[in-house]
Amino acid sequence: MTKTDCLTAAMLTVGQCHTAHLRFTRAQVDTYCALTGDANAIHRDVEAAQRRFPGVTDIVVPGGLIQTTISGIFGTRFPGDGALGLSFVPERFRKPVLPDEEVIVNFEITRIKNGLVDVDMTVTDAQGRRLTTAKARILAPDTAYRQWWEEQQGG
Repeated sequence: MTKTDCLTAAMLTVGQCHTAHLRFTRAQVDTYCALTGDANAIHRDVEAAQRRFPGVTDIVVPGGLIQTTISGIFGTRFPGDGALGLSFVPERFRKPVLPDEEVIVNFEITRIKNGLVDVDMTVTDAQGRRLTTAKARILAPDTAYRQWWEEQQGG
């Protein structure tokens, strides 16, 4: 089971950062495409991926898979359990992500007001080259939810 956190808006500060390291397998790409109905050949056929993106050596990880994984971080680690993602606005990826490539997501809180948390994200490859940026608005869990969460954790 994934370890979660549960940070209320009062526990967060503007400028606070979080980093996540992601890596996607071909099996995850296959599962994502099957669940969403994404039949784009670049996600299952290396030749198609190479025709669309000359120089790639494998299929392309769907941007939606990367985005939903990032959104999952909001509800598990930052701010964590009980958080609700209200909006997620990504830019276009500057280069494709391939299976087994590391993707690093840096989150920074830019605004907190009435339980709403605005977050800017920068997504880079393992060499630090920017792949994309995104903005999100999250409703952080409230104190009552945090108390329930702590009880569930045994503490």
